[in-house]
Amino acid sequence: MSNKNFRQFKGEIENYLNKEQNNISLKIDDCLSDLKTKTLLCKSNIFKKDGFHAAHLLFVLLIMPLIKVKTVCGFCEKHWTQWSESRKDTLYRFKKNASYRWRSFMFKINREILQDTKDTPQKERCFVVDDTILQKTGKQIENTSYVYDHNLGRSVLGFCVAALGLFTPNGFYVLDFAYRFSKRRHDKSPEKIGDKRKSSGQRSFEAKHYTKLQLALQMIQRAVNCGILPGYVLFDSWYAWPCLINGIRGINKTMHVVCRLKQSNVKYLYNGKPYTLKELYRRIKKQLKKDKRTGLFLKRVTVKMPDSDEDVVIVFSRGYHEPELNEKVKGKKKKKKSKWAAFLSTDTHIHASTIIRIYIKRWAVEVCFKECKQMLYLGKEQSNNFEAQVFSTTASFLIYNLLNCLNEKENHATLGRLFEHLSDEFMAVSYARRLWDFFSGLFMVSLSTIFELFKINEDFHEYFDVLTTAVQNSQLFQGCET
Repeated sequence: MSNKNFRQFKGEIENYLNKEQNNISLKIDDCLSDLKTKTLLCKSNIFKKDGFHAAHLLFVLLIMPLIKVKTVCGFCEKHWTQWSESRKDTLYRFKKNASYRWRSFMFKINREILQDTKDTPQKERCFVVDDTILQKTGKQIENTSYVYDHNLGRSVLGFCVAALGLFTPNGFYVLDFAYRFSKRRHDKSPEKIGDKRKSSGQRSFEAKHYTKLQLALQMIQRAVNCGILPGYVLFDSWYAWPCLINGIRGINKTMHVVCRLKQSNVKYLYNGKPYTLKELYRRIKKQLKKDKRTGLFLKRVTVKMPDSDEDVVIVFSRGYHEPELNEKVKGKKKKKKSKWAAFLSTDTHIHASTIIRIYIKRWAVEVCFKECKQMLYLGKEQSNNFEAQVFSTTASFLIYNLLNCLNEKENHATLGRLFEHLSDEFMAVSYARRLWDFFSGLFMVSLSTIFELFKINEDFHEYFDVLTTAVQNSQLFQGCET
């Protein structure tokens, strides 16, 4: 099968749910209840001693992208009391709490989400490692630094976030993420680095002292320790260094690596002689043959991995093209298209075309980043507080996982136009609720006046409760309780 079929990789959220007309707030609320969110929050040291429950505040903050509200202040100004009566200070304090262990909570809730994938064969589960840039305009945001954006070809002020995802036949789920700071900072950007032994300082400490390769290896180790074991770990050429590949193989031998290689000074042992990737391609390029499955010209060679005695397979390809997101980025430099590409696999028993087909699954993380940024407000947090930035990233990835979970439970073949459908539903419910708030006040005054005029000694509130119950039986007016 030609890889050209994968060029237009449609997103999961972008293609979902144009069939049913149910209240999605109830769906998300039921989904959080089924996942035992309250219990998992308490186990992760995320609780409040008084006021609104932590699960209720989390629910409110998760649905904000679905109702197209970017900020807490914007939500509170709408006076949507059917979802929450909490004030903005309550929500801000919840987002900025430094003692909350969001990484622990994310692993716990993902473990519940992935219960149904336990029967999936290990070879069909893949870890995907990649990173994205969250550009910031606020110079006073804590820990912002200048990071290089490969899409733009220049450095921008913001954060670099490395993420670990799990690709399954049912969907793609983000398991973990880590921040990465550079040494270049703006003069107005404050630095706030905490203690790595505490949950409040763990992310900021590792972001300053560890490289992206070390962060990727740590995320994979944590996921395996939590009982999530894939068949393959996929990443692009930026992460394709022997230290990471050997480190992954050292975690578990049943976990193989499939990645794209880049031209570097790394030398592979072929027929007893060391070759760089470019030198090896020159030696075998005349042996490339067209593959019937992919339509590409391929050549498969077995070499020794540097700093290891393990045999690995390198597949050279001519005619390979990466999938495309069909989006134009202003200021983006044009990349020179390479005439050939090389892929590495530590699994030496699979066909050359199979290696490429497994690698293409990595593109799901690119689609995830795109949709989280455009629809779930990833990187749009305006608070200067670093803990609030961490929560915002967690919330974006968490709602993405929940939408995939809803799709899996409802057995939809594709995800359809989920985001647009959910937003329209929320706006319809909010408008209907505001109408009911107006008429309920009118009915209250009218009944009070009638009972007083005719000197009726009964309590008019009982009649009003009957009217309210009758109206709320309509699904359009049903609220949600966390």
